[in-house]
Amino acid sequence: MGQSLAAGEVVSSVSCDLYQEVYIFAIIGDTVIKRSSSWILLLLTVFLLNTTSHPSVGADLSKLGDQDKAQLAEYYGLKKRFGSQIWPGFAEAHIPLILYNERYAFLIGNPHPPSPWAPVENDSFQGDPYYRKAATGSQAFAVPVGDLWAGSLDTFGSMNRSMARQMREKIPPEKLTPSVIKMMSFSPAQHTVALLHEAFHAYMAMQDQNRFLQAEKMYTLESSYPFKDEEFRVAWDKEGSALAAALREQEDQKRFQAIEKFLNVREKRRNEAGFTEKLTTFECELEWLEGLAKYVEMRFAEHGASMQDEGLSRDYRVVRNRLRADLYFRLRNLGGLEGDLRFYLSGAAQAMILDAVKPGWKARLMGQSQACLEELLAEALKKNSRQPSQSGIPESQ
Repeated sequence: MGQSLAAGEVVSSVSCDLYQEVYIFAIIGDTVIKRSSSWILLLLTVFLLNTTSHPSVGADLSKLGDQDKAQLAEYYGLKKRFGSQIWPGFAEAHIPLILYNERYAFLIGNPHPPSPWAPVENDSFQGDPYYRKAATGSQAFAVPVGDLWAGSLDTFGSMNRSMARQMREKIPPEKLTPSVIKMMSFSPAQHTVALLHEAFHAYMAMQDQNRFLQAEKMYTLESSYPFKDEEFRVAWDKEGSALAAALREQEDQKRFQAIEKFLNVREKRRNEAGFTEKLTTFECELEWLEGLAKYVEMRFAEHGASMQDEGLSRDYRVVRNRLRADLYFRLRNLGGLEGDLRFYLSGAAQAMILDAVKPGWKARLMGQSQACLEELLAEALKKNSRQPSQSGIPESQ
């Protein structure tokens, strides 16, 4: 939710704190890459120290750089091209953005922001002015700016500088090879789909502000959630495994069987844990808030991978494959995930399954109809469990 990036808002897609750490230690573990000589490692370490400890060296942080503007252009292009296929109305929605570097927050797409936002002199983005203010920290979420909501995220460069700092803290110098640095650096495509994730949060706030704000308030219940209970954790793993099975199934009947198993295990888990209505709402609303944004992020990666331009699609294919692998691995281990990460994944998985079993489901999630994802799956199970449906999981509905 509304935390600093380092705290892990985009945890399963771009944050080193959780998602990337899996890849660091999976590869470094027992099979450390040791091809580079010590002098290369020394030069690399010096380079990282210079570029991350002193971010102003070689970069003008007082305005958006060429890479920042290229990332913005890619974001707008992908949103316009695929937005309505992924979520009705998203392509056309005017959503301001905030990008943070180590010193400033930059506001793009809001023509009349309140103080202390001030125009960046002698610069523009695609011919329009943009604004800045001193940054007191970064945030990856949706932010109200005047009468508009903005999606927010660190700049591409700032994210990679932060990643380099974390790598220096977590990886011994002799293991910090150029190959590891390259593997762990954020790609432009990763940054773009993460920015679309955050922009979708702003879209959710625009479409249903009351529900959005109420969902945010659900985090006050997090301290009373039984994360550490062993039986509770095991049941969550079973739920996630059922969701993974429903995603993988190509036969309609088997998919509905997996959906039914998921719903039954979930109901049993809540009953045995003595769930209150508030805790049930806590789960449903966080799956709505974070699961849908994760779903949008993954669908954009899939659409990006389908583009005809081989150079562009290759980068998105890597992101798509990583996100898919991460989703399927973590679904089977949901019970062990701390904080709200499980709801990103369980919510995204339910949304992807709904693409296959309930056409038009997205209209039920914002505005007057405020259904939970699991309620829509239950409706689909009741209505369609014995009816033939399309094989596979469609891209989006």
